[in-house]
Amino acid sequence: MAVSLEPRRVPVPAPSARRLNNFHTASQGRVASTKDLSPKQLDDLLRKVLPSLHFSSTYQWDARINGIVVRLVTNSPHQADFWQENWWPGPNDDSVQPQAFIYSVSGVPGMDAHAYYCPDRDTSVFVNTEYYGQCKSWALGMAAKLLEQRFHTHSIHGACGIVAGRGVVIIAPTGTGKTTQVNRLFQHPEGKVCGDDWIYIRHPPPGQEQGFHFEVVQPERRLYVRTENAKEERWLEPIFERCKLENVVEDPSKCLHEKGEACGIKDEGKERCYWGFANARAILPREWMLGPHKVADRAPMDLIVLLRRDHESPAEVELTPDAAIAVLKEGRTMIRPGAGPKEQWGKYGSEPWYNPYLLQPDHAAQERFFRAEMQHAKCIIINTGAPGESIGRTRDRILKNLLGEHGSDGAGKLPRA
Repeated sequence: MAVSLEPRRVPVPAPSARRLNNFHTASQGRVASTKDLSPKQLDDLLRKVLPSLHFSSTYQWDARINGIVVRLVTNSPHQADFWQENWWPGPNDDSVQPQAFIYSVSGVPGMDAHAYYCPDRDTSVFVNTEYYGQCKSWALGMAAKLLEQRFHTHSIHGACGIVAGRGVVIIAPTGTGKTTQVNRLFQHPEGKVCGDDWIYIRHPPPGQEQGFHFEVVQPERRLYVRTENAKEERWLEPIFERCKLENVVEDPSKCLHEKGEACGIKDEGKERCYWGFANARAILPREWMLGPHKVADRAPMDLIVLLRRDHESPAEVELTPDAAIAVLKEGRTMIRPGAGPKEQWGKYGSEPWYNPYLLQPDHAAQERFFRAEMQHAKCIIINTGAPGESIGRTRDRILKNLLGEHGSDGAGKLPRA
């Protein structure tokens, strides 16, 4: 007998945007996963975990992710809180049913922390883990599958900014600096931030390519950002103080600094160290940074920038579509905290298309999408680890390619904290 996918509806209480909430999750990164569950296996799994969803402590909320409705059902107030802050709400009636489901259940006896995905049911189940990052990424992954297959829409793990009306898409492995660069670009007098982690690009249906213009759309109402950005962008600290936080270090003995790096608590006398753990996060309203006039939900696509970080590659190279596809297919990246099992942190791995969120990637479709986009926009790759390269130098390279020789005028003036 199949287990119902419709548990009792209990609305999530509206969270306070001002309440300081630094929640420490037991699993501070992605847990082990199984991504090929059969419908029968899903039913068996739900029989084990659903009894732990007591009606008096169950939260349910539908998110609208670029038109795809994904329902979260959980007994974790932390995940429910971050989920509702992160996404635009789905329909408030039954006129549109969810197309994908996430069950996140803590307190299940006798089970290790694990994540499961059943592609035939478009359903994910998280057991005994409250870390929001994996929940968010799998929601995006499930929506990506449906958008790709049904609506000719490409999902990219990347950031997007606008400067002087021209849009740049930055695609990079986790921790290479795409959020940092978008932060710098939107500080330009004519800059705006679109998104820092995930974007969608709608493609024309077959036979309707003539005169089609690519447009970038980002799905998040608020950004789920690494608080370590405050190490280079100190003006973000007082803003993070007003955000909801996840796994920010409050005990200096738990800081994981690089050699010679100052601790915000021990060395600077602060209550917390935003850069003490690389996977600490905040739910950040974009308009809190520099105001609503510096925010855009859509952008043109005029330049594509790939980022890598090593000590061997040239600082900047313009790529042909074939060369760019080769780089993206290989997806060579250093595994950062939260982006894989802890024993793999700091080692090199493969992240095809620089996108760890795709649950069952269609590599042929990814290549087809990227190739069409790179026929439309110039593509460069910048090595942020090259000798002499800096955050400001990388920003200037992007601006030069986006706007021309004088594109960096006025850039880099930091807002007042």
